[in-house]
Amino acid sequence: MRAIETVKTLMVSLQSGDLELAAKHLSDTFTLSGFAPRPLNRGEALALQSELLRAMPDFAYNIREIRADGEGVGAFVGITGTHTGELSLPMFGLPTIRATDIVVTLPQTSVSYRVHDEQVVEMVVDAIAGGGISGLLQQIGSELPRIGHEP
Repeated sequence: MRAIETVKTLMVSLQSGDLELAAKHLSDTFTLSGFAPRPLNRGEALALQSELLRAMPDFAYNIREIRADGEGVGAFVGITGTHTGELSLPMFGLPTIRATDIVVTLPQTSVSYRVHDEQVVEMVVDAIAGGGISGLLQQIGSELPRIGHEP
């Protein structure tokens, strides 16, 4: 049950903007896969969360059905938020996206977490149509650049 509590604490701290507490619950080797076009390390994931909170102050994970899942933890996450601030994602080669005031609602997505010594080592988001950072960008009228194509 400690693993479930670790995941809950992590997700609440990320959503509330307490990135210092979130960092304490992420291992130094943490990876986030499936949400972005490439896996993100601990620093990149925290930087992305900071940007998302700046652009969408009401950003929420809406985590539900959290459960022990073998050696890890599983849950469903449905991201929501209102794009009221600028979104800057240079890590993905995007220019700053001005506020659109669009309410973003991503589909419920299965997420698995691997926890060790009360720290999340890995977070894997199932890649689904309309989900992840790509789905978020589509809803606010932008998209990730295509690798190997001219803009």
